[in-house]
Amino acid sequence: MSSKTKDKIIHTAIQLFNVFGTGAVSTNKIAKELGMSPGNLYYHFHNKEEIIRAILDAMIADWDKLWLPLPKDWQPGLNDLKAIIRVNLQLQVKYRFFYRELITLMQLDPELKHIHQHIQEQRVEEQKKFFQLFVDAGIIQLQVPSEFDALLTACWIISNYWLSFLETSGVEVDDSQIEQGIQLIMTVLRPYIAVEELAGE
Repeated sequence: MSSKTKDKIIHTAIQLFNVFGTGAVSTNKIAKELGMSPGNLYYHFHNKEEIIRAILDAMIADWDKLWLPLPKDWQPGLNDLKAIIRVNLQLQVKYRFFYRELITLMQLDPELKHIHQHIQEQRVEEQKKFFQLFVDAGIIQLQVPSEFDALLTACWIISNYWLSFLETSGVEVDDSQIEQGIQLIMTVLRPYIAVEELAGE
């Protein structure tokens, strides 16, 4: 089984799903876009659900790179926070159909739902550890411990649904909207950021 062919199928499916949505894109349409026979595509993926699960695997691999363990002597700064938010939003642009259709996709495929829920729990824990570094460094200052989870949840919601909000508003997503998304998250965080850090923005 050619991994290059599988990668081409996944890449083409992502492009088509992003533009037309998964409901409007059949495996035959994916095969036609690739210039291959449906039978050849079915040799690699038995159905569209398998293709979408393979896309989720690719998403997980991309996000794993984003949350690589940091060096023990790493000193966090606001620019680091903005940088990781930026990469996160860029990945969501790459896989935007998935976030747009997440609830429906999970309803249609229980296996996909199980995988996604598991990885979401993992990502939340990774983000908690990352966010805690900024608290420990005194960059983000909380008055009460309960603010930690509330802030993280607010940032998570903005990050995961900002692009969907834009698309439902008829806005074409580009780099400027990614920067707006970063600023929205920073607006939520700003009241908790140390004054000296804000002075250096």
